[in-house]
Amino acid sequence: MDWKSIYAVVKKAIGYQIGIGPLDFSLFKLLLLIILLATTVWLARRIANVWLGGALSRLPLEEAAKNRLQRIIRGLLLSGGFLTTLAILGINLSAFKVLFNIINFPLFKIGEARISVASLVLFLVLIVGFSYASRLLSSLLVSQGLSKVKMEEGKKYVLKRVTEYTLIAIGALIAFQSIGINLSGLAVIFGLLSVGIGFGLQNIASNFISGIILLFERPIQVGDRITVGDTQGDVEEINIRSTTIRSLDNISIIVPNNEFIEGRVTNWSHGDLKIRMNIKVGVSYDSDVDVVFSALKEAADENANVLKRPAPEVLLLEFGDSYWNMELRVWIASPKDYYRILSEINCAIVHKFRKYGIDIPYPQQDVHVRSPLPIPFEARKN
Repeated sequence: MDWKSIYAVVKKAIGYQIGIGPLDFSLFKLLLLIILLATTVWLARRIANVWLGGALSRLPLEEAAKNRLQRIIRGLLLSGGFLTTLAILGINLSAFKVLFNIINFPLFKIGEARISVASLVLFLVLIVGFSYASRLLSSLLVSQGLSKVKMEEGKKYVLKRVTEYTLIAIGALIAFQSIGINLSGLAVIFGLLSVGIGFGLQNIASNFISGIILLFERPIQVGDRITVGDTQGDVEEINIRSTTIRSLDNISIIVPNNEFIEGRVTNWSHGDLKIRMNIKVGVSYDSDVDVVFSALKEAADENANVLKRPAPEVLLLEFGDSYWNMELRVWIASPKDYYRILSEINCAIVHKFRKYGIDIPYPQQDVHVRSPLPIPFEARKN
């Protein structure tokens, strides 16, 4: 086979027409379309991750907000690149007319609005878009607008959440209006939701209302050290349905909001961060009580994390079976340092007791052994 024959075969193959539904183009265009789309995907990722990544890193935003903005930019670049590729290849979008007719076919009606696949997609796009935008704007509000304002962190967090949920609500109204559902249609939807709540969504509704109460009443705030049941940790995030707690073992625990309203919660940081530590220790009866008081007082005074006011206090609470029950009471500035300071003071007490010859007795129990009673003669005879 000569070169002319090979060239004719290749030319015929490249010019071979392929029909895919309403589309009709050559094999060459199909290969070129695949190459251009792959290049578009690569460029979009490159621009969003590398070129714009450096610019986004300098923005005063939370890391989660930066990641969301990066994904939005990547999606816009991919959409623009796809449309540009179709225009370069001369593929007429009218070829998708059949597809457009299918997705615009009405599935059901809500009031006067006809709902189709296209309207559902538009509704979801608007909801997701407003959700991303609300989080981005609320992060900007805290990082830029409120960064120089003297305000409690809890109030800033509430303002951030209120801004976010308000924008989401506005976006939901716009999304409903965009697909033709007016206020009367919304009344129908809310009526269906009320029926759903009555049948099985009570817990979701309860958590939703509890989340609103937590945000505005603020019995707990972000950053507080709390104890819920057997869980102790720091409040990391308060959402509408649940609250995230970061335990002392660095484990995220998701707690439904109604547990904070209906249950008993210990908030170590509410109102005043200062807390009192009560350290109990047993001392032998052979010890000098004045020396014991002095040693415990020194162990507290020499710790830099113990507050001077209120001053440390040493008490003799009770007389035990084999020891005096002493208690050292000290105040610290933050509950988050509780266990570390407790360990430091315990170690200091051990050193002071050894220095002054003070013993911590082991549990003791006296056992009295009684000799057997003599057996009467009559009983022995029988």
